[in-house]
Amino acid sequence: MTTSVLTADNGVSVSIFHDEIPLEIEQELNRCYETLHASLPFFRVFRRTDNASCYVARKLDSVLEILVFRIERRRVLVLNEMFHIDAAELTRFVQSIFNSFPRIDVISFNALDCCTGSLAYPFQRFNAKDTYLVSLPATPEAYTASLGKTTRTSIRHQLNTASKTFPSLTMRFLVKEEIDEDTVRAIARLSEQRISGSGVKFTHDVKRILALARECGFVSLLCIDGKMCAGSVNYQIGRSFFGDITAYAPEYGRYGVGKLCTYLTICECIRRGGAKFYLGGGEFEFKQRLLGQRIGMDELQVYRSTRRLLANVDCVLQAFARCQLRRLKVALHQRKSSRAGTIAFRALHALKNKFAK
Repeated sequence: MTTSVLTADNGVSVSIFHDEIPLEIEQELNRCYETLHASLPFFRVFRRTDNASCYVARKLDSVLEILVFRIERRRVLVLNEMFHIDAAELTRFVQSIFNSFPRIDVISFNALDCCTGSLAYPFQRFNAKDTYLVSLPATPEAYTASLGKTTRTSIRHQLNTASKTFPSLTMRFLVKEEIDEDTVRAIARLSEQRISGSGVKFTHDVKRILALARECGFVSLLCIDGKMCAGSVNYQIGRSFFGDITAYAPEYGRYGVGKLCTYLTICECIRRGGAKFYLGGGEFEFKQRLLGQRIGMDELQVYRSTRRLLANVDCVLQAFARCQLRRLKVALHQRKSSRAGTIAFRALHALKNKFAK
């Protein structure tokens, strides 16, 4: 394990920790980005961190950027996802990697928000993921008041109706060791059943979800007579909260318990000091009604030179294929209410499942 220290312009220093992630990086990552997909807990559970390296750019005592990456043959794969990086910092990172690792041809980002206008290297860029972000006010009451009149009235009506029909209706929140595998599996199973009902085969990775929830998350449970009627798995990094699975028992669907669970979870996040709540991606109108603002993230492939781009035509073609698949998926999501759209959407997922085996 070695550390390279590179000098940069404007008083910025760059350090590259080879095959090492320093202990202090976890807190710095949380402070810099406050996003789940650029955090060490997420990397440890959902990504490979063996032989991972770390890039740190500093100006005086201030950390400007921290990027964790792995080297795979002639490619650098950046683990950070769903984050913003300034154009100057992106350029500094790309230059540092190409200068430090002469054999590297390609630098890959799975999902980031950036400006590539000044990037002096060949690259491919296209929309890869999205999420809905709710900016949280100071109190649950302020959040409720900021909802649209129709949404606010609907939530209050559903909450009153459910409470009167089921006097034992309660909301619980489990953290750390309180989060048991059976509860997470129950939420995942209800989610899988709903998704499978649309003809799409899908399975949650319960073991990993459980591990991440115990490390940096909490589980919300809406219960009737002590039995879960709706639930969700959520995570916290700094003052940002992230919704993962939300599901409800179909026999209680008429009471809107799934949406009530999401609303009450957001209110709980505000009480816990949250500034942001991420509702996840997809085409769901109710996320906008809960004040979610859609944020798109791009895949970015940066090549050392045009010659190196041509030498890695397989990488170029794979990225192009992912781009077209993403466009098709978004288009089908927008038309999935139609019969033709439903059939095509099922066919697309069947194709993805076939190649995933």
